[in-house]
Amino acid sequence: METMVKTNRNFTKPNISLMPWQVTGLTDGEGSFVYSITNTGQGLTGKKISLEFKVTQKTHSEGVLYELKEYFGCGSVVIDNRKTDTKKFHINSLNLLLEKVIPHFEEYPCLTSKQLNYKDWKKICLIMIKKEHLSIEGMEKINEIVSQMNKNKSFEDKYNHCKSFLGLSESEVKYNLPPHWVQGFLTGEGLFYNYLNDTTINSSLELGQNSHDVAILIALKKFFEGGYIKPKYNFNDLEECKNSRSLNRFVLRNTKTIIQFVDQYPMLTRKHLDYIDWKKVVDLKNQGLHKTEKGLALINEIVSKTNSKRDCNL
Repeated sequence: METMVKTNRNFTKPNISLMPWQVTGLTDGEGSFVYSITNTGQGLTGKKISLEFKVTQKTHSEGVLYELKEYFGCGSVVIDNRKTDTKKFHINSLNLLLEKVIPHFEEYPCLTSKQLNYKDWKKICLIMIKKEHLSIEGMEKINEIVSQMNKNKSFEDKYNHCKSFLGLSESEVKYNLPPHWVQGFLTGEGLFYNYLNDTTINSSLELGQNSHDVAILIALKKFFEGGYIKPKYNFNDLEECKNSRSLNRFVLRNTKTIIQFVDQYPMLTRKHLDYIDWKKVVDLKNQGLHKTEKGLALINEIVSKTNSKRDCNL
């Protein structure tokens, strides 16, 4: 069933509510499981721990953040970073994290190595709900968990998690990505490109990930039944993966496949406008109008106003 998305500035209300796998896809792309520890000088440990689940977006796409608030039935949308003009949907109440966030991700887990961050973050939640963090022993447990979280997690742990969870073997994966997860993930991470030179136009959908998550790119290749990953190497070899570019990229140039998917599963933010313009260029090329002076001028005008070049007020 085709989903219609409003093309207003903030995308404040798509015609349907978010689906669970869309929420996880958005989280894999733009979400974080956050902790902070501050010194208070009070109590037995003299420490205060704060936990947060958040998903960020540029202000022009804040509408999807309100959709997340509606989905979870709690949380708030606030400024995340004024310099980058980003807002965030977040939940920082421990009880709500336990009642709303954890049940969701237990049933619809993250499919990237972000799942490892979630598991560690959840351990801290469970320690805090038992009030064990108020003891020195409890804080020692938390410090041990924190020492291995996020950026402290090894490349090998992240690579092996994705390889095992997605069933990577012989450069193929066994796992079948849910379409709504792909929709949410592409909304956060995908880019619609039109490369122009004097003689040709190449249109593609591209998505980059850290090389330790290369298995998710292979899963996308399976999902779309095409495309390629660059750079090329033996994806089953940990050392080759480590020594590849830090950013691996999935590239899909089958415009028919891209259009069939995105028309059925539209982007959930202002990125949908980039897709609409990208599709216009594909249509003009398919009509052969890129070979005419007028058509090429129109294509150049469209491309000059897409992606990062788009007016923030549109």
